[in-house]
Amino acid sequence: MKRFLIMFIAIFMPMAAQLTFAADSGDAAEFVEFAILPDEDTSSDCTQRGGMRVFVINAHPDAIIDLQIDRYFSDVRQAGRSMFALAAGHRQPLGCNTVMDSEQRWELMNAEFITREQGQARYGVIY
Repeated sequence: MKRFLIMFIAIFMPMAAQLTFAADSGDAAEFVEFAILPDEDTSSDCTQRGGMRVFVINAHPDAIIDLQIDRYFSDVRQAGRSMFALAAGHRQPLGCNTVMDSEQRWELMNAEFITREQGQARYGVIY
């Protein structure tokens, strides 16, 4: 019985710690924000065509978020899905909000908290 208890703790303790972390942090999607900001490069195509740069931001104070984002151009969903890990407090540029005089936007499809090891294994890089 003692051996079984030790095996049980060794197997399920790490899983319980990850579940506790996620529960304490809330829903990852609550910490994902989109921002439309002037492009830092005033000579970029985006700026020259009157558009602004769209960023996705991880607003969580210390957790990495695994993101899945779809892009829409002229209200039509585009093929493919952007998937990447974003570190706490970081932002990632997605593109210009105006392309060929048409609106371009991004929508969050899924967001989950992940560990640094999971992000490295899945994507090789964390932004």
